[in-house]
Amino acid sequence: MRDLSTLGARIRYGLEKTGKKQADLAKYVGIKTATCSQWCSDKVKALKSDNALKVSRFLCVNTNWLVTGKGSPDAENVVALPDDVSASDGYIQIKEYQIACGAGAGYLPSFEEVSESIPATYRQSYFDHLGIAPDACMRFRVHGDSMEPILFDGDTILVNTADNKNIINNKVYAINVEDEVRVKRLILQINKDLIIRSENKEYPDEIIRHDDSSINFSIIGRVIEKSGHGGL
Repeated sequence: MRDLSTLGARIRYGLEKTGKKQADLAKYVGIKTATCSQWCSDKVKALKSDNALKVSRFLCVNTNWLVTGKGSPDAENVVALPDDVSASDGYIQIKEYQIACGAGAGYLPSFEEVSESIPATYRQSYFDHLGIAPDACMRFRVHGDSMEPILFDGDTILVNTADNKNIINNKVYAINVEDEVRVKRLILQINKDLIIRSENKEYPDEIIRHDDSSINFSIIGRVIEKSGHGGL
C-alpha cells in the first residue's frame, strides 16, 4: 500500500492523479517552482491555509486530507472558503430556492430565490465529474420526516432540474404531486405504473397508474447531493 503519511507524498499523489506537473501547480498557487519542489520532497511539513486551499482545489483533493492525511482524498462537494478567498475559478455557487406549485393540471412549478440564504459553494470538478451543468442545479430545503434516515427536516438537497424526463429506478427526485412538492424515491414498474416511495416506513407507498390522467404529476429534478445536520 502506498505511503501517503507526509504532505509531500499527498501532493505527489494529487499531481499523479490529475496528470499535472509541479510547474503547473506553482503557477496556479503563485509560488516559485523551487518552492513547490520543496513541498513535494517532504522538506515542508505544513502549508499556509490559503496555499492549502489552492493546492487542494488545483489537485481536486479533500483539503483536510491534504493537510492532515486523515479521511478520504476525494474532494468534498460543498466547501467553505476563507474570508479572503473568493468563489472564482474552480468553484460554483448554487443558491437556495423555494418551489411554488400552480393550481391545476398543466401548471408547472415556479422557483423563487430564498433571499436570506447563503449560497453553497461547490467545486467545478464535482459537476464536471458528473457531467452535469451547474446552471441546471438548484438547492431546496427538506421539510418533514418522510425521507428519514437519508434526509432529515431542515436538510438541503441539490437538484438537477435538467434530469426531469426519464426516471432512473430507485433514485430520489423532487416532484410535484397534486400541487404539492415532495421529495421521494421513484420506481417505474414494467406496466408503467409509478411507485412513489418514502424512506420512512411509516409512510405507505403511493401508486400513480399509467392510465390515470386525472393526477397532476411532474418531476422537478433528480436529487444528486444532500447537506445538513439533520439527525445529529
